[in-house]
Amino acid sequence: MCSVAGNEQCYCPECHRTTVVVVDHATGDTICTECALVLEERYIDETSEWRTFSDAGSGEDRDPNRVGGCSDPFLSHAELGTVVAPAKRQAKDTASPPHVRVDSKSGQDSSLAVAFRAISDMADRLQLVAIIRDRAKELFKKMEEAKLCARVRNRDAAYAACLHIACRNEGNPRTLKELASVMRDCQDKKEIGRMERIIRRHLGEEAGTAMEMGVVRAADYMSRFGSRLGMGKPEVREAQRAAQTLEDKLDVRRNPESIAAAIIYMVVQRAGAQTSARDVSKASGVAEATIKEACKELSQHEELLFSS
Repeated sequence: MCSVAGNEQCYCPECHRTTVVVVDHATGDTICTECALVLEERYIDETSEWRTFSDAGSGEDRDPNRVGGCSDPFLSHAELGTVVAPAKRQAKDTASPPHVRVDSKSGQDSSLAVAFRAISDMADRLQLVAIIRDRAKELFKKMEEAKLCARVRNRDAAYAACLHIACRNEGNPRTLKELASVMRDCQDKKEIGRMERIIRRHLGEEAGTAMEMGVVRAADYMSRFGSRLGMGKPEVREAQRAAQTLEDKLDVRRNPESIAAAIIYMVVQRAGAQTSARDVSKASGVAEATIKEACKELSQHEELLFSS
């Protein structure tokens, strides 16, 4: 495709005068409009391109956007490199050195890029905020640097374990069952737990201290579990207060997910809602039998939990 370069004029040695020139964008040639002499080669068009944000199509609907994704700061070669091609007259005489590589990413970065895409995909499906996603990426990069990835049997489990730790550290915990649900291959929460223990042990030893892990409380799960059940804000707040009272005044040896599910079930029963233990189980991922057992245990302290 040729176009007049903004009515640009250049001196043509063939015409012996200044003439209007056109630019062939396909070849980069600047051509005299009167005698067709190529006045300049490999012209670089510095004007901006049209950019769209729609999905790429095919044929006439093809998206001409050449803008790639944003660089990832966790990759050592986050910035794109630029390779200057040799001039046309040198192309036939000079071969490219065999050791020159156009790709600016190292082998390690390529592996990390695949891992980071998988972590981002999992984070998106769990609707996690960017800070959790980035913390998980940072954690996986430390695994790569510590040569832990060579021991990984299921990379998806490693990605999920990094996200699980990041969620806890940011005070927005997710259950192992939730993490397992976004794994592509083997959805085994036990494998996630195994990978998490490996990460904590080895990275903790490398740092010379115990790896920091956020404290998970039953109240942290109330908003999410309640939203899935369609509970109103007053009921969710009541469940959160009950969970806080339980933590402050009682010692119940159950995991936070089970306590959260049991308290929510007690709240909806007190409100007269037609919500079954099975509904709460589906929303929380806690087994129905476990919810009923926990409710039976907590019912002894119902007056204390819901006194306010």
